[in-house]
Amino acid sequence: IAVSLNHVYPIFPYISDTGTLSPESCIFTQLLNITSMLLAFCVYIRHLQIRKQLESTWNLKHKLRLNTVTTYCGYISCLGLDIVGNFQVSKFKEGHYVGAILCFIGGSIYFIFQTNFSYHLQKESATSMLFVVRFVLCTICVILIFTTLVPAIIASKQFKGAHSKKMWTPSDGGYTWHVVSTVSEWLLAFTQSTLVLTFLPEFKNITVRSPVLKLQSLHPASEI
Repeated sequence: IAVSLNHVYPIFPYISDTGTLSPESCIFTQLLNITSMLLAFCVYIRHLQIRKQLESTWNLKHKLRLNTVTTYCGYISCLGLDIVGNFQVSKFKEGHYVGAILCFIGGSIYFIFQTNFSYHLQKESATSMLFVVRFVLCTICVILIFTTLVPAIIASKQFKGAHSKKMWTPSDGGYTWHVVSTVSEWLLAFTQSTLVLTFLPEFKNITVRSPVLKLQSLHPASEI
């Protein structure tokens, strides 16, 4: 939508730049709000799953606290994603950047911890292949964080255009560094999304039941 309305330069804009102006900003915000809530639910389910596995493995019970820390990292990453969606870079740059850092760096830390659990729970969960996949993807995430941030700083210093950076063209200076940064950001988002999908094989073995609600009143408690 942003490209069709000429709101951004069509060659690899930053993800955030595609959601700063209306009407695409409305869709961008709504989708990220929904996604952040769904991911937070996945983080919670993953927390319960890992806790159950650690409790049933006597030599890994000491990692229960690490599981809690990991879960908080996941929630922080989800919060960052929500902030990114609600604080557009053109409206509140500082808040948007804080959200992006929480999302990408917090998310990478979360997945690194999850990879650690995959390593220790290989025998219990038969996740040896998942460990290898997650290890490779986490390594790629760390590399992409640097190839997103460092070129972005260099490109920003070399930018000489008189117009908005959303319309960054090859003649504005620092364009090559800019493209390296934007491509890395898209790849980082894709890699972290792929890491989320690696939970699917393990989630298939989980059954989620509806909660039981107990009403305390003058009559005996009833269950719904």
